[in-house]
Amino acid sequence: NNEGADSMMLIKCRFLKNSVPYGKEYTYRSAENVAVGDHVQINPMATGIVTAVNVPEDEVAAFADKIKTITGKIEEDKEND
Repeated sequence: NNEGADSMMLIKCRFLKNSVPYGKEYTYRSAENVAVGDHVQINPMATGIVTAVNVPEDEVAAFADKIKTITGKIEEDKEND
């Protein structure tokens, strides 16, 4: 699989409010590998939950230039390591 630094995956997220997903899905780019159900920092103020990964580029071609990149994945606290 392509781990190139510039390989972005397209994902869909819903915003989280008090840990509860709300609103519609929005498409973002992610530099990290994320999976459905992962919590992500969408921007400095907002967190979200991943609802789809590997979204086809042609599904978003109409607005590809407007897609923002998420800040990154939120690591769950790894107390069971």
